[in-house]
Amino acid sequence: MTMKQPDRITSAFTTLREQMLSLAGRITGNRDDAADAVQDAFVKLWQQRERYVSTSHAQGAGMMTVRTTSIDIARHNGHRADVPIDQATDVADDVTDSDCTLAYQQVRAIIDQDLTANQRAIIDMRELQGMEFDDIAARLGMQPATVRVELSRARKRVREIYRNKKES
Repeated sequence: MTMKQPDRITSAFTTLREQMLSLAGRITGNRDDAADAVQDAFVKLWQQRERYVSTSHAQGAGMMTVRTTSIDIARHNGHRADVPIDQATDVADDVTDSDCTLAYQQVRAIIDQDLTANQRAIIDMRELQGMEFDDIAARLGMQPATVRVELSRARKRVREIYRNKKES
């Protein structure tokens, strides 16, 4: 039996709620703002629920939407968004949802095809699940500093490959 679109969105948010709140909390620096960001992200995804073909697709989109919504809330409320510079993006106002979806698919393909298994796991745990470095390190049997270095290298590699593909 195939899961309906509304069920995918609800399942994604139910499964990742704590990670989403953690991510939003790190960005906004405020528990109430974090809860608002998660709720706003849910509403945004619900309005486009027919676009998500699987629960994992909805989960990835959910984490990204929570991240961007949290940054918007932090900026609006005058809080400093706690986002590393290599995650910050300058996005033009005329970028469409289909452009974002295509970019997401391209980046996901780079992650899946061009990174090591450890780098893939670290990116997924940090970016999609919102896990802390200490938790990732414990799960992978690594030092937190090693996790940070591997994440930085993975992000750099994804950026380089993505830029090279865009230029060709």
